[in-house]
This record gives sequence, structure tokens and C-alpha cells, in this order.
Amino acid sequence: MTRSRAIGSAVVALAALALALVVSPEFRPARDTPTVVGVVVLAVLVGAWPNTRWWIGPAAASVVVATAAGVASWLPNPTIGGGIWSLELTAVLMVLLALLCRWSPPAWVVAVAPAGVFVESTLILQTTGAPVMTGWEAVGACVFWSLAGLVGTGSGLYLRQLDGRRAAAVTNARRVQRVRLAADLHDGVAHDVSAMVLQAQAAKVLLGERAGDVASVLDRIEADGTRALASMQRSIHVLREGEADRPIPQPELPVVQRVIAEALRNAEKHGDGGGVTLVITNPLPSTRRPRGPGLRYGLAGLADEVEAAGGTFSAGPDGDRWTVRLELPS
Repeated sequence: MTRSRAIGSAVVALAALALALVVSPEFRPARDTPTVVGVVVLAVLVGAWPNTRWWIGPAAASVVVATAAGVASWLPNPTIGGGIWSLELTAVLMVLLALLCRWSPPAWVVAVAPAGVFVESTLILQTTGAPVMTGWEAVGACVFWSLAGLVGTGSGLYLRQLDGRRAAAVTNARRVQRVRLAADLHDGVAHDVSAMVLQAQAAKVLLGERAGDVASVLDRIEADGTRALASMQRSIHVLREGEADRPIPQPELPVVQRVIAEALRNAEKHGDGGGVTLVITNPLPSTRRPRGPGLRYGLAGLADEVEAAGGTFSAGPDGDRWTVRLELPS
């Protein structure tokens, strides 16, 4: 809420009421009170915005009820037409319906908007004054006058839909960033740390019993690397847990290179410690094998990328071997 907005809203409201009094100086409570209520309510909502956003539903409902009561009390004994008072109330209801449909919860929209459009349409009877229209003439006039309420309702719903699309776009962009960051973290830093641990293990094998102190240092390096790797896996899980089921198209990623790197790492992780044989066959088998159990974050990211590129991917135990299989379209 800003002071300038509040002052501006008050000035506009007073100007609207003053204009109505100048054009139609004879104030009739049953006819004109709803206009005063509507102008004041709208001025308060706008002047105290956004603190009043949550009160739009009750505020719009109160103006609709006041308008319905005013029209109902005027119809049995119609006098001079509402003129500018009814025109201003029509404009107020149109703005209130737009605010209602954009910002209020769906329950308020469903409950108030249809009633608001209907009540607003009946103001044409009050605007034209006595004699009051009847029959199809009245129906046609009310249908025409309801366009103002329909414009307000449609505008609010359209802006509400745009807000929903914008929020969905922001959520999707954040999801894409999380997935890409998790993939980069896994394929970059995680592989480097794994290489550090492997080198420490290899150095211990080469040293044997000849350098116990160096082996102790290498043990600490290996332990630190293992802890860092576990920490990164937890971070990858946090980054990936908000990912949707649908893969994100990223056709320019070097999918084949990343699959090979992940296959080598999994051979070291799940193998028996012997030699590693890398076999590349073209064409690859057409059947897709099921994935092995467990949460393997790098494999999950690769599966998404391969599927986005139109291929198939599987990884898991195959007898006494660990098999990673990839099939890409030509």
C-alpha cells in the first residue's frame, strides 16, 4: 500500500460521486445507495492494494447484494431512471468482476461471478427508468447490458490464465536448471573425485608394504574422496527429486560420450575388480533390457537424455557382468 495510491483512489471516488450529483442532483436512496457503496468499496480495494487482495471476494459479493437489493426495491415503484448513477455502478461491477476472476479463489469466482453478471445486466432497467421494459424487450436489453459484466469476467479469467502459464514456465525453467546442474555435477565433479579415489587405491597396491606412512596418507585421501562422492550423490538426489516424468529435449548433448563414461564408472563400481572390456557394436541389439534396482542418479539422467533423443537405454546386472546398453536412431 502506498500513500499516493490511496490518495489517488480517494480523489477518483470523490470525483465520480461529485459528477453523479452534478448530473443528477436528486439523490434517491433506494436507487443510488448501491452506487455509493460500490464506488467506496472499489476505492478502498485499489487504495490499499495489495493488502486487500484477499478481500476481493467478500467485497464484490457485498456490492452485488447491494445492487440486487437496490434494483429489487426500485422495480415495484419505478421513478426517474438511474442515469449516470446506474452507469457508474455498471462500470464498478465490471472492474470488480475482473478483479474477482483474476485474484480470488475459485470458490469465490464460481459463487459471485455469475450472480454479478446477472445483477449487472438488470441495471439497464434502472438506467432507462419508467416505464419499465417488459417481456422480450426487457430480456434483450438485459442480454445486451450483460456484455459489460462478461467483459470484466472474461478479462479477469484471461489474466488469471496468463498468471498460471507464467508460474508453470518459471517452475519448468527451475526444473530444467536442477536437472542440468545435477547432470553436470555428476558427470564432471563426481567422475573427477572417483578418479582421485581410484588413483589412491592404485598407489596403495603399487606401494605394497614398503611405505606404510604414504599408504596412511593415501587412505585418508581415499576416505575424503569417498565422503565427497557420497555428499555429491545426496546433492544430486535433492536436485533431481523435483524432475517431472517427461524427459527434457536436449538433442545437442554428446549422449554417446556420456554413456561410455558412465559405463566405465559403473564397471569399476559394480565389477569384481578385474579388467574392464569396452565393446561397441553397430548395430546395437533392438531389445531394451530392464534397469537394475536402486537409485543411480547418473544413469537416470542418461536415460532421460537418450529417450529425449529418440533412443533406448538400460543398465543392470547381466549374469556375472554389469551391462549398459544404448540404442540410438540413425
